[in-house]
Amino acid sequence: MTVMTTIMSAPTPAHAPAHTLATHQSVDDDTPEYPAGVPSKFAPDGTVQPFPGNTVIAHLSPESPLYASLMALHRKLAASEYAPLLALLPPDSWHMTIFEGVCDQVRGRGYWPAHIETLKYCTSLFATRLRNARLEDARPPLRLKITGFDPLETGVGVSVEGRGPREDRRIRDLRDRLADVLEIKHPNHARYGFHISIAYLLRHLSDEQEAGLTALLMQHWETVPKEFDLGAPEFCTFENMHSFHRLFYLGEDSGHARNSSSGSVY
Repeated sequence: MTVMTTIMSAPTPAHAPAHTLATHQSVDDDTPEYPAGVPSKFAPDGTVQPFPGNTVIAHLSPESPLYASLMALHRKLAASEYAPLLALLPPDSWHMTIFEGVCDQVRGRGYWPAHIETLKYCTSLFATRLRNARLEDARPPLRLKITGFDPLETGVGVSVEGRGPREDRRIRDLRDRLADVLEIKHPNHARYGFHISIAYLLRHLSDEQEAGLTALLMQHWETVPKEFDLGAPEFCTFENMHSFHRLFYLGEDSGHARNSSSGSVY
């Protein structure tokens, strides 16, 4: 799969919503005013919003060549004409989500465990279950590959898969195991696409903006390392999308958690 296929092949709504910072053009009634994540995670002006929860992720190590490449892209985006359309994420927050966990503001069926009232109790319960679970598929490193940039619908990020069918299956099996252990399964559990996000969109892009931003990404694509490793999955809490606080590594008590190929704790 090439980056062009990945970023351009996603279905586009027939109503093609378009907003600019200067003028809000009219859209069909069934079109959300903003992309997903606004205003829940970010205000329309880009200010990060409270959005607490817990999750299982693997941070991207600053030692990784992929980190250096995404840093270069981060700088290009910040200096581009598209910067006002983006909420760029702090580099130390970059990660791949392995299992979504919960968000305090999202409590629909499948997104929040039954009979649990508070996020604090939910996090404590999840922590106990994860520490007591056998999670052999969580052993680092996680061997991954980049397949392209995500479609420009929610933000800017790279699409990720396991490096080969066996590794991809291992990570999917880990997701299934975590769903069983934590007794929660999001509606899109089986279809979830792994990714690393570096920015959220604050507005729906016009056709011209999408073409220009796509061209910027395509130009950068040749410098993106196509393979990379991640260390042990981490159970984290977060107050917003700018920082993810690690409580512990999965499998930490077994001694496997820090044995990534780079020697990094990420």
